[in-house]
Amino acid sequence: MFYEPVWAYGDHQLVKRPDTTNLYIAWYDTTQSRYRRQSTGTADLDQAKRQLVELAKRREKPITAMQHEASILELLVDYVERVDQGKHRWTAEKSALGHFAAFFEHESVTLVSEFTIDVQERYVDWRRRILRQAGFQGSNGSIGRELTVLRAALRDAWKRGRLESAPYIINLPKPPPRQRFLTQEEFRRLIDACTEEHLYRFVMLAIHTLQRPIALFDLRVDQVDLDRGRIDFLPPGELQSNKRRPVIPITNTLRPKLAGCIEDSVSGYVLEYLGGPLQSVKRSFATACRNAGLDGVTPYVLRHTGATLLAAAGVPMRQIAGMLGHTVQKTTEIYAKHHPDFMGEASSALDRLFGNVAA
Repeated sequence: MFYEPVWAYGDHQLVKRPDTTNLYIAWYDTTQSRYRRQSTGTADLDQAKRQLVELAKRREKPITAMQHEASILELLVDYVERVDQGKHRWTAEKSALGHFAAFFEHESVTLVSEFTIDVQERYVDWRRRILRQAGFQGSNGSIGRELTVLRAALRDAWKRGRLESAPYIINLPKPPPRQRFLTQEEFRRLIDACTEEHLYRFVMLAIHTLQRPIALFDLRVDQVDLDRGRIDFLPPGELQSNKRRPVIPITNTLRPKLAGCIEDSVSGYVLEYLGGPLQSVKRSFATACRNAGLDGVTPYVLRHTGATLLAAAGVPMRQIAGMLGHTVQKTTEIYAKHHPDFMGEASSALDRLFGNVAA
């Protein structure tokens, strides 16, 4: 594809290509003997220039981060601070940083080169023991996400010239898809057990929007348009990631609850606790589930519950996918089996073809 030069700084260039308005930084990577390009994520020339200059200045510094002398915790801290900048809540990156910091101290791991495959496997075993002691299953899900954060941090350090290469981080098999969802009767018991206002509001917002808990915690009052009946879950100025944040219609049931949240808001966030943005409901949610006699239920189950019951009610997969922020294909793979018309045409055809054949 043809790249048109726009601006240059030393050995680095800003270039653009015909299929996108975003500008790219291009340079020749002598360590790999090839040209590399990196998107700036913006079409604004001034912003792109600033990114280019910052990258060029970083690359002017000698690569001191050979694996045998690079601090793995420093690289992880630097990555988490940049990714989570300005986020009030407790994120997956911050959580992973805490676990790795404790393990590195426990194992006396300091350098990237010391985090070998054997040590990585010990980390997995160590985390499983801790999770099980805390009453969790210790499955691959949460541990795999922590390894993904570290993998992203080390790859980011390599891209920024702080590592000579991105080291291998093991992959854990993905756990099976969530199967647990609440029946309508179970959901009523859960709502009755939500005696704290912030938890009640969280549960109602979750079940009526099908959004991930993180998206609910991040939701600000200016993202809610009561007049048009819409919630835009993508914060202003942010780009969509793989975990898409869609625009969701406000249900009639949810509308007065949202209006109350907005009227009571002190911090500017829809969900608050003690005058500040709500960051977690794990403890209060677990208590409500225990009082409601519900097992195996986490806040994320509300999202799965909503999608499952919508499918069972015959709602088209396209609309469910739109609310989840999934592709139609992914939504169909997970939820089509709950739809009343699931493979109905195939079943009817089999009856027509073979229904009159004697046993």
